[in-house]
Amino acid sequence: MPGGRNYLLPSPVYTSNKEPHPITLLPTEILSEIMCYLPLFFGRDAPSIHPLHHDLDPSGGFTKDGPVRTPHWVAVSHVCRRWREIALRCKALWTAVPLVSVSWAQRALTLSHPHPITLHIDSKDTSLDKGYVSVDALYLALTHISRIHKIRIHSPWGTRHGDRIMDVVFDALCRGAPSLQELDLAPDPPFLARSALDRSTAIEDDLAALRVIRLDQCYLPADCFLFHPGLTHLRLSGTRAVWPALERLLSTLSLIPKLQVLELYGVLPTPQSSPDPAPTPDRPLLPLLQELHLGGTAQGVLAVLQALELPERVRVYVGVPDAPTEDGSSSRLLTKLRGKQGSGPEPSHSSH
Repeated sequence: MPGGRNYLLPSPVYTSNKEPHPITLLPTEILSEIMCYLPLFFGRDAPSIHPLHHDLDPSGGFTKDGPVRTPHWVAVSHVCRRWREIALRCKALWTAVPLVSVSWAQRALTLSHPHPITLHIDSKDTSLDKGYVSVDALYLALTHISRIHKIRIHSPWGTRHGDRIMDVVFDALCRGAPSLQELDLAPDPPFLARSALDRSTAIEDDLAALRVIRLDQCYLPADCFLFHPGLTHLRLSGTRAVWPALERLLSTLSLIPKLQVLELYGVLPTPQSSPDPAPTPDRPLLPLLQELHLGGTAQGVLAVLQALELPERVRVYVGVPDAPTEDGSSSRLLTKLRGKQGSGPEPSHSSH
């Protein structure tokens, strides 16, 4: 595509000896299957397609490094007439909804219907505008919340209302996301969620499919509705405590008994906030737990391990300041940590 422009080539494509190119002989079903893999290559080196016209960007603005571009996987619809027809009929190709403009979001939402969709915004994604998001496009995509099965938003920014992006997503989740399976948020600047919803009025089916949550620099109330009883994997990381006291941490864990993997980095209660040992529960808080990852001061990690009283089968991974991450059984690590209670301040942690 010389000069960054798109050209519609005659169909079929011919080789130099005027014979049809072998790829044009592929059955439609196989070519469609190949196309469906293209949206998976987020963050990979990808050819840049021509910029969108200014009238397609509702903000009339540009990204940090140039004009708003089309998603790289859409290039297959610009190769030839046959490929374009196949691409437009291939619903799975459009399930990763681009949020760079209302026009592209609307196109993907229409062409992907009724398949489950993914919202993906990442400032480190070199394939599509490095985290740029049109808030109007985000609003539009979230009207299809019943189809969204994965949300990944890392360091989003936009030309309008950039500071409201996380609020928009959080408000939508408050109203329910029945198909959402995975939530992965890493805002910049950090996000402080408001008070939790009243659990007595919450409908369990609102987040019935949610299984995996990864939050970096997101600070939630201890009884936040996102701590859903169906969760199997929870990862929280940041530079400040999520829970004011150890008892509040245990209260949160009691809401999510199906956890198999728990990762807590830099968000543990400070030892000073829990001077007395937490009460021992009548039964294990996390009976299905298989992996526990903890990062913070030796005192904080030790307090959590003592409070949880994990069985030997649980694999524990511990990271403390100025020491490599260690793994092993909870009893072995407890013995080792008791000799490190004078460690320094809790370090900053990042989830990626």
